[in-house]
Amino acid sequence: MLEAVDHIDLKVPDLEETIAWFAGLGLVEVRRIPERGSVEVALPGEGQVVFELREDATLDRMVVDHIAFRSRSQAEDAERITALTGAGFSRTDTVIPVTGKTISDFTDPWGTRWQLSD
Repeated sequence: MLEAVDHIDLKVPDLEETIAWFAGLGLVEVRRIPERGSVEVALPGEGQVVFELREDATLDRMVVDHIAFRSRSQAEDAERITALTGAGFSRTDTVIPVTGKTISDFTDPWGTRWQLSD
């Protein structure tokens, strides 16, 4: 069963400018992942949704790359989501070494990418 929104992955034209903008909203830097070219920010406190900011200099504005839900059993959740929505998963239970997370990707009928994450 999905537990919560884990993170929202945003592609941004200028990483440092975007970090400063989020800081103005009160979000703080949680982690930098240089190998991925990203920075995670969140509101202070436990259990907050993380925004992962990834620079893409070809963009002229911030765009959502994907939204991830926390899942304790990605295989079961993927099966249930597929049965109930018809969504197809492009990958399941895939370890991402740079972040240390295991993820599963699927797309909604309108082309938006979603993710399950541990």
